[in-house]
Amino acid sequence: MFRLLLGKLTYLFDSKQRDFRRDLKKILGFYPINLTLYKTAFIHRSASYVDHTGKVVNNERLEFLGDAILGAVVGDFLFNRYPAASEGFLTQARSKLVNRAILTNLAHKLGLDNFLIMHLKQYSVNKNIPGNALEAFIGAIYLDMGYEITRKFIEKQILFKLVDIEKVVNSEINFKSRILEWGQQQKISIRFETDEIKDSSPIQFESKIFLNEQYFGSGIGGSKKEAEQNAAKDAIDKLKQGVKPHNID
Repeated sequence: MFRLLLGKLTYLFDSKQRDFRRDLKKILGFYPINLTLYKTAFIHRSASYVDHTGKVVNNERLEFLGDAILGAVVGDFLFNRYPAASEGFLTQARSKLVNRAILTNLAHKLGLDNFLIMHLKQYSVNKNIPGNALEAFIGAIYLDMGYEITRKFIEKQILFKLVDIEKVVNSEINFKSRILEWGQQQKISIRFETDEIKDSSPIQFESKIFLNEQYFGSGIGGSKKEAEQNAAKDAIDKLKQGVKPHNID
């Protein structure tokens, strides 16, 4: 009886493994090797557990790694696609292609949200969870298959299939409007100080952003508008990382 029960349990376990590998193959275009990596990629922090070595298991470390790999692949892709583009254009284009809204939308298109494991009533409390899982997924691919296969997956299965690259790259992201709107919502005063950089050739401007009169970031651009946009983006990036001015609770 025990052997029969063990056999059934083994069959069910192996069946789930086969189903998971098959589902991943539909997304990846190839069969993965280390399924544990991919399972970890879908474990949200709220569902963390401690393994037999005492290590806390969730997808945050894979997310960190995937973010770096994604940035490198997208940067390389843009560098080759736009050979005459300036560094400023390439930086802006990369930011547009890897922003949270885009990544979350891509995660839904790939169906990654169906694999998420979390102990939350609903992930609408943090709409970035699927996008974060996509980065962790990319980290898992990198560890499982190496950089070259990861690059091909990002380019072929994501950029070429799921993204209107020209539309996204040429879209306008108004960081200044975003930070001003955020300031109104949070009742925080925001102002910019923008001046021409002396002896710069070509002419360059530097803009400094102040939150509640405390310096919080800066940006440089070929016009006052571009410099202020870059300063606003610098401030938004810091806020996303959890950095706040000392005089703001």
